[in-house]
Amino acid sequence: MLRLAAFLSALFALALPAAARDEVTTFSLDNGMDVVVIEDHRAPVVVHMVWYRAGSADEPVGASGVAHFLEHLLFKGTDTLGPDEFSRTVARNGGSDNAFTSYDYTAYFQRVAADRLDLMMEMEADRMRDVALEEWLAAASR
Repeated sequence: MLRLAAFLSALFALALPAAARDEVTTFSLDNGMDVVVIEDHRAPVVVHMVWYRAGSADEPVGASGVAHFLEHLLFKGTDTLGPDEFSRTVARNGGSDNAFTSYDYTAYFQRVAADRLDLMMEMEADRMRDVALEEWLAAASR
């Protein structure tokens, strides 16, 4: 047991210098979006995340699950991307994506090769502007 603790301590100590070199940059866009960039150049990959300050706390009284339902709807398509095409495009580019909803926020993320970051940012911007909800909301209300 003592050897395991010593090994884990040494492993943790090796990880600290890499974490200490990470650069963190923060700024706000003109539209109010806050941007946080955490650089870690140990691998040629990026994790792109968009966090919305809306979660289950913002649901009307008596209507639970709305935030999580909306999280799923944002994967259904936009004016330019068909249903589930967002995730298929991420996968075709060698990446993975997902989302999660909490009390205070809903977040979407993609993990891709660094040279695919522009595509991820374009698709998230498209999802923000042009998500196609009408068909899905009509089906849900039936």
